[in-house]
Amino acid sequence: MKHIKKNFIIFLYIFILSALLFLELLFRVSIIGLNRPEYLIQIFLFVNAYTLFILFFLRLLPRHLLRTALLLIIFVVTFIYFAQDMYYRIFNGFFSFSITGDALAGVTFIGRFKKKIEWIHMLYLIPPIVSICLFRYYKNQDLPKRIFFFKNVWDFALSMFIGVALMALANLTISRTTVSAVESPYTYSDYDLYKENYSPYRSIDKFGVFTYLQRDIAISVAEDIEKNDMYQKINDYFFEQIDHESNDKTNIFEDKNFIMIMAESFDTYALDPSLTPNLYEMAENGWSYDRFYSPLYYRNTADTEFMSQTGLYPHNHVELTMDAFQDNAFPQSLPRLFANEGYDTYSFHNYTDYFYPRSVFHPETLGYNEYFGSERLGMLDEDDTKFGGKHQWQSDLELMEKTVDILLDKEEPYFSYILTVSGHLPYDDSHQIANKNLPFIKAVFEEQNREIPDESVLYYHATQYELDLAVGYLLDSLEAAGKADDTIIMIYGDHYAYGMDREVIAAYDESKRDNDALDIQRVPMIIYNPDLDPMTDNSLFASIDILPTVANLFGLDLNHNHVFGQDIYGDTANAVSFSNGSLLTDDFAYDIEKDAVSLFNDMMTRDDAMAATNEYIYRRKMNNWLLTIDYYAIPKARKDTVFFRRSRFQPL
Repeated sequence: MKHIKKNFIIFLYIFILSALLFLELLFRVSIIGLNRPEYLIQIFLFVNAYTLFILFFLRLLPRHLLRTALLLIIFVVTFIYFAQDMYYRIFNGFFSFSITGDALAGVTFIGRFKKKIEWIHMLYLIPPIVSICLFRYYKNQDLPKRIFFFKNVWDFALSMFIGVALMALANLTISRTTVSAVESPYTYSDYDLYKENYSPYRSIDKFGVFTYLQRDIAISVAEDIEKNDMYQKINDYFFEQIDHESNDKTNIFEDKNFIMIMAESFDTYALDPSLTPNLYEMAENGWSYDRFYSPLYYRNTADTEFMSQTGLYPHNHVELTMDAFQDNAFPQSLPRLFANEGYDTYSFHNYTDYFYPRSVFHPETLGYNEYFGSERLGMLDEDDTKFGGKHQWQSDLELMEKTVDILLDKEEPYFSYILTVSGHLPYDDSHQIANKNLPFIKAVFEEQNREIPDESVLYYHATQYELDLAVGYLLDSLEAAGKADDTIIMIYGDHYAYGMDREVIAAYDESKRDNDALDIQRVPMIIYNPDLDPMTDNSLFASIDILPTVANLFGLDLNHNHVFGQDIYGDTANAVSFSNGSLLTDDFAYDIEKDAVSLFNDMMTRDDAMAATNEYIYRRKMNNWLLTIDYYAIPKARKDTVFFRRSRFQPL
């Protein structure tokens, strides 16, 4: 009996270990690559520990549940690896445990899922298939009832001790030292990466998918620092910042009406003199920003919206930032800043709350006077989008017609935020708006003898043409009402058109560096008014910088040291911080996935670049803590002694 029991336990240990190692290696071949084999030893130690913990759990179960539990574990673990693989291929990032509760909304992307399936994904079936075969084999074996139970308390304790000891050993192999030639308070070791999980890609690369999941769950469940400590560290960091000074763009739009349009998937190649003539003319005759980035964060459009409305980063350990912190205080949100200057504020969107709770977040959290969603505008009911993944994206032109009717009856001055949806994926014949406009797009390509691109590009242009019609209607209406001169219009993309393959985009859009993971997230931004002198601005900035920049242009009373975005016309050097930890500045680009630094300034070194990158990682941590403790709700008197002292430090 002892011999049978020992052999069976050893066999299960080898099988579980082999399955986990196979999945780790398969994932690396599929996504990460095998160019850093030195990390495999550390991953092997962690996988051994997880194997022992799974084995320990199985030994607690009665015989009739053992086989089913093992089969279920293998299926769940395999699904996690496969899901991370597919998520990365669709969104160029990794999902967090915290967003798994919103899986229903992800059904919308089922079309993208089908297109991303490759032959290598068939190999993910191997562990479940082998498990089923073992299940069937041992189902016919007459195993003794207590073959797997712990025989006594010492057996129980020893089994647990071995698993914990191996996990401790794996932790001890992680380097605690930091090596940098640049003196900086923002240095990070490999252990900091393991503990804080600040870069999913780097965590998976160094420690494996299962360890990333383990740390992600641990951080999502509980922070390992007291709120008072968070508060003090936020204060300390804000104390280091340079105060904002007036500049040549300060107050130039004072008292003007402001219409801010965040356009769904509005990308660089959408600007075309024939396909989108109104948008093209705005770019040519207004201020066009050719180095504006809308980095794709954890929840796509919602996170870009959160950044542009608050000047803060989204939190990467919650399901949805605008929902998790809905009850937080945001006294410096964009609508509240305008309201403080006597503006009425309104927001408009031609979709329901199916994905994001805007009907609450906009008026109650951000402070808009009124929110006009698709239901209130009479365009679409919530019941039409409650189930299933088929979504009928609504017309941007119809949205603009209804919006203009409302705005022209309002008191001035006003700030209006308009979020469009016609440009949403999928870019195929299932898109109602795209089908309507496709004949026009095809006709332009044929009349001008232009090379016919990938079919998805044609459908994409057809969705953006609807946006162009909407913008044209807005411009004509303001002109007819005599309001054009008094109104500033800003339009920018919420993210690049990830509904198309990156290879297709790289082949079609010559303005973007070929298949560059950072440059592909560069999208258009335009500021337009008939009286503006046309210019192309090459300032480097991102969606988080919109709020402080708008505050400067309109002379809004913003405490710039209270937000993490920066006025692009200020004295502080700017940077684009991507969701995976990569960083782009005027002096360098750091691609965290390739661990590659590109220097654009002869005075810069790799150590300088890494010091700056580490500070932005620290900024993101301070940002998370700020949201966690509801920092803005803390009485102002407690903060005055910190925030209005001149900084001792220079910008990056």
